[in-house]
Amino acid sequence: MAVLRTPAGPVGYTDDGTGPALVFVHGFLFDKRMWAPQVARFTARGYRVITVDMVGFGASTATSATVPMGAHSAALAAVLAACDVDTVVLTGYSMGGQVALDFVAAHPGRVRALVLSDTFAGLDSAEVKASRFALADRLAADGVADYAEEFLPLVLSPRTVAQRPAVTERARTMMRAADPAGAAAALRGRAERRDYTGVARTLDVPALVIVGAEDQFDRGVLGADLAATIPDAHLTVIDEAGHTPNMERPEAFDDALAAFLDSLTRVG
Repeated sequence: MAVLRTPAGPVGYTDDGTGPALVFVHGFLFDKRMWAPQVARFTARGYRVITVDMVGFGASTATSATVPMGAHSAALAAVLAACDVDTVVLTGYSMGGQVALDFVAAHPGRVRALVLSDTFAGLDSAEVKASRFALADRLAADGVADYAEEFLPLVLSPRTVAQRPAVTERARTMMRAADPAGAAAALRGRAERRDYTGVARTLDVPALVIVGAEDQFDRGVLGADLAATIPDAHLTVIDEAGHTPNMERPEAFDDALAAFLDSLTRVG
């Protein structure tokens, strides 16, 4: 792992393998370690795999009480500059998917293909937005340990919690390691994010939308809507997975991603 010193603070990242650049952005309360199965699979397939800690998570320290979505995009851009990488295939999960859309908007031409896992482009309802601010205050005051136990059964399917204890423990370890102030700052920024529907609607690169069949946030709707919004998108549903298919069913997730990457090679 490397830590890049930026004017906005330190940014943690990994850079492994050689070949076309494949970049992964994690979701809320996770960190770059969630992509370990993908790092192993795709470095072996001849890709340069870069994972980045969003600001407020892992080794990327938040330096303010609110981290706007653009700060995550700027951190990603700084990492790519440090790695001397121009264009990438960008994968974002959940909140990281919204960061990926923000990056596309801020840095047109840098993304040659986009992968969005278990995310959505639109704004929160007023109720959800208020709940994010309330949760941010709770995390800052009380820490993340108790909330991690509440969050686990929401981001993992009941099947995973019951039958895949190693996956559950990996997720728990990451969540409980999150810095409360950083998580709160990132959550406040997410609550204030822009609507990315227009970005999705005008996306001019191929996209893969992945969603777990048992995602309790998606409920069979959000991923399909996102794929329908993007002009050149393919939707893949991962059976027996909840909100976090890259960890719950990594082989199926990676197979879908590999097929998408192969299609880019055939087209290109």
